Amino acid sequence: GGAAAVEDSYTDFAIAFSPEMVEGLTVGYAKGDQQTGINIDNSKSTGYIKYATGGFTVGYQVSEADHDTKTSSADVVAYGITYAVNDDFSIGYHSHTYEPDSGASSSASNDQESTGVSASYTMGGMTLAGAMNETDNSRGLASNDFESYEFNLSFAF
Repeated sequence: GGAAAVEDSYTDFAIAFSPEMVEGLTVGYAKGDQQTGINIDNSKSTGYIKYATGGFTVGYQVSEADHDTKTSSADVVAYGITYAVNDDFSIGYHSHTYEPDSGASSSASNDQESTGVSASYTMGGMTLAGAMNETDNSRGLASNDFESYEFNLSFAF
């Protein structure tokens, strides 16, 4: 049949492994493939490693999206570290880089880079949390730089 008769298909899987010999370590991988229309393939994959020991948790993730149209393809790298100072107070730093395919238009081909610092303090049923985030080259455009701040006070009853 013609293009109208072609069915979409989608397959995905994921696996995570936490070996007993390395307490606190988790390694994972996921992949998804989609076939839409005639000969249009979309493939996404991600892998990560996370390690927690004492008050520290460190994570690193790499993702890739491949699509038959280059402007839909991208690579992503993200990492973060958090530290639980004590049972009540924790702090963290995180980074995320989105790299569009080099075939994208020159006006939107800059890497989008985001970083953030966060902290939270819990006392009884009250939590005070805050975050400061910065994004450079949002949506791949050099003129799109943003800073954001979030402060949160919550109560549990």
